[in-house]
Amino acid sequence: MQDVPGPRALTAVTADIIAATTIPAVWEIFADALSAYGFDNMIYGATRFPERGIIGEPRDALILHRGPREYADIYLGEELYLHSPTYDWAERNSGFVSWPEAIVQYGKPPSAQQMRIAQLNLQFGFSAGFVGSLNDVVPGMKGVIGFSPSNGMDQEAANALWARVGADIVLLCNLMHLRVGTLPRTGLRRPLTTRQRESLEWYSLGKTTQDIATIMGLSIATVEKHLRMARDSLDAQTTAHAVKKAASLNLLTA
Repeated sequence: MQDVPGPRALTAVTADIIAATTIPAVWEIFADALSAYGFDNMIYGATRFPERGIIGEPRDALILHRGPREYADIYLGEELYLHSPTYDWAERNSGFVSWPEAIVQYGKPPSAQQMRIAQLNLQFGFSAGFVGSLNDVVPGMKGVIGFSPSNGMDQEAANALWARVGADIVLLCNLMHLRVGTLPRTGLRRPLTTRQRESLEWYSLGKTTQDIATIMGLSIATVEKHLRMARDSLDAQTTAHAVKKAASLNLLTA
């Protein structure tokens, strides 16, 4: 029987996640903890713009991974997740289930993409796993996580492991997702400058371009430039869209 972290270790991990100040730091602490429980292959996705399911548009989504890079490149790069019964289950439900249970509830004949997923899992030795829907944890933020055990563990053994540690894992997944939702997102085309962020903040408070120019002691043309560059960095179509994105990524203080 595999040793798993005890209550003191779980307390330490939760404290470390809460204290972490960047999303990569949160993820590393969380992923190390799940590995210690016996699940060392995992993919997490979250978005505040769920236009295409839970993860939404890839350019707006936060996607984090632990495990073979080649697997993630194919599963994510070919957008196979959009066709996965586990992804479908997470979009329609809350909580956690095993992969086989999600497939049973899906109840449809396998598609070509789903056969591709099965082939990919077989290639990398992923014969068991679980999926969790995190949609009810952070208001306005969707999330999903899938994970599988190491060493080719079958589903029966994985279910026995889950019976012992599942409650801890659910707690850690929810806490990780909650903490990620409070931290600034990185990975913009280029970071927002202080002036760009200030211009967006004033705009979010209902100020006109003229108002912002007066408040910041700048010309209207300079303010318009800051707003235009902020829209470009955030891949936003309008300034209002840029404000919404910046707020959802915790980049604004107003």
